[in-house]
Amino acid sequence: MPEPPSVELQALRDATVDAVIMIDHQGIMLVFNRGAERLFGYTAGEALGRNVSMLMSDSDRDRHDAYLQRYLRTGEPHIIGIGWEVTARRKDGSVLPAALSVGRIAGYDPPRFVEFLHDLTLRQRAHTEVERERDRANRYLEATQTILLGLDPEHHVTLINRKGCEVLGIEEDRMLGTDWFESMVPGERRAGLILEFDALLGRHPRQPHYCEYPVTTRSGARRLIAWRCVVVEDGPDGTSGILCSGNDVTDSRRTELEVRETRERMTHVSRLETMGEMASGIAHEINQPLAAITSYAQASIRLLAGTSPDLTDIRDALQQIAEQALRAGEIIRRLRGLVRNRSTTREAADASEIVAEIEPLMSADARASDVNLLFELAAGLPRVSVDRIQIQQVVLNLVRNSIDAIRDAPPGQRDVRVRTGTAADGQILIAVQDDGPGVAAAIRDRLFMPFVTTKESGTGLGLAISRTIVEAHRGRLDYRPKEPCGACFTVTVPAEPDAPA
Repeated sequence: MPEPPSVELQALRDATVDAVIMIDHQGIMLVFNRGAERLFGYTAGEALGRNVSMLMSDSDRDRHDAYLQRYLRTGEPHIIGIGWEVTARRKDGSVLPAALSVGRIAGYDPPRFVEFLHDLTLRQRAHTEVERERDRANRYLEATQTILLGLDPEHHVTLINRKGCEVLGIEEDRMLGTDWFESMVPGERRAGLILEFDALLGRHPRQPHYCEYPVTTRSGARRLIAWRCVVVEDGPDGTSGILCSGNDVTDSRRTELEVRETRERMTHVSRLETMGEMASGIAHEINQPLAAITSYAQASIRLLAGTSPDLTDIRDALQQIAEQALRAGEIIRRLRGLVRNRSTTREAADASEIVAEIEPLMSADARASDVNLLFELAAGLPRVSVDRIQIQQVVLNLVRNSIDAIRDAPPGQRDVRVRTGTAADGQILIAVQDDGPGVAAAIRDRLFMPFVTTKESGTGLGLAISRTIVEAHRGRLDYRPKEPCGACFTVTVPAEPDAPA
């Protein structure tokens, strides 16, 4: 039997959370502290005098006994003084992971040993949870269709996921540690992006940063990536790095460009169609100054053929010729400006001036159809940021529709009114209204859809394209019936902030 411990040693053993067990050279337990009782479920009375191997699983029991016998036989400290992990067994048969440390107690012959067992359940559970979360994060990282890129303050790649490697065509191990800007960013963008990156690292408070720039793939192709970057503290000393998520927008940007070019081509075709419909009136408008030029030129020839030509009359005739030529040239200039296919350009402009510029063309078309075209153009309107030609195309299309709608009305009752002003919500208004039959209720809900038309030879694209143009200017194109009869189309676009009248 073991010698009774001192009071101090007994208190120390009982205060220890871990299991403390003393065994003799045959593995018989001589001391079994309270920590051991809590851990294994045995009382000291149940454990003392029994072999310690009863607290171990079968595999660990055999190893423990073999290690102990080897030490007694050879003196080789295979486990003595060295800890290892074992699977411990409780009284109820349940098992738990434990760290076992064995030490020899000096002064005993045959030798005695003390064993400390520390419950590893919580540590293993935490380790398992960490591994599970890490595996889950890695699965998310690899499964996402977004490029994930980590950079340190020296611009070296610290993280890149599978999607990033797919886009770049480079393996992860070849990317890690490389200078991102030197290896992946085209030279003309490199310096500016490095400055942008370094500024982001020093910015406080931390805010996400959005940018787009191309990267060069392994094959030499360029891909346009839209990035969202955030600064992260990824070091114990507060060292900053940047984590970026990127989407390859190369194909979508190309598609957007193609859609925009297609829309502009359709807009141009629609404009040509409108001008074709107005051709008769425009030709009549140009013929008038040409006829006047012919008359004044013939009169000048007759005056010069006389014996005493009156130079004053000749000078007046030549002056009229010049004025009529300028009039015809101005009509042609405005016509060419409207039908020319060009890229979209925005400028600050006055809505009344935009309408006034095309008044001669609209008036010519109206006169050819015996329609009275009235203008009520407000002065001093706030300016709007628009593509002048596109807005004029919308107005021309609306006026042309009104002229067609009122063509069958009795002479003297064919009025089309074009008005500019300010809408109730403060936006700038252009309205075109007529006294025709209006739009049938059956098609009002589909009025602005492509290929919906009431004209026998119409394409049904005019109003659809007009609405697209207006919406591209952050505005609205609407229809409302005019009482007691007729139609009213309104274009509203926002005024430029703080724009002078």
